[in-house]
Amino acid sequence: MLARTPLFEIEVEGVGPFRLPNMWQAQRLNRLRGLKRHIAVLAAGSGMTTRQFMKLPDAVKAELDRAYMMLMSPANLAPLADPKPVEPRAVPGGHMSDDQKLAIGRRLLAVKASLPRGHFGPWLDKQEGLSRGMASQCMRLATGGRQDARDASAV
Repeated sequence: MLARTPLFEIEVEGVGPFRLPNMWQAQRLNRLRGLKRHIAVLAAGSGMTTRQFMKLPDAVKAELDRAYMMLMSPANLAPLADPKPVEPRAVPGGHMSDDQKLAIGRRLLAVKASLPRGHFGPWLDKQEGLSRGMASQCMRLATGGRQDARDASAV
């Protein structure tokens, strides 16, 4: 359903071309927060108002969301493979083993590298059962304690 045209637009069936907002639109949209902002970005990118966007069927909204994620970073749609499959299951007392933390840290670093700047924190907030502190600890363990600018800082 998504047909890829040049690097700056994606053709969505039933809607037309989807583009990322221009500078003027981005400045206006930066005033909004949360879900309202995301809906407004999707509506502006498809050339419609938020009311028109909300009247679209859910399947079309999902396609527009996928187009947005693909334009932001093509790696957002590719599944991530864990190099060493470890079940991140908590043991009694709510503690995880170092191997589990290491596997989670590696996966988090891979996700963070694939997302555009500023999108990792909101993505992490959507993950249930993993706080920012625990994520930071797991990523620090995976990097061996060093804090590179792109790898482990500012969770």
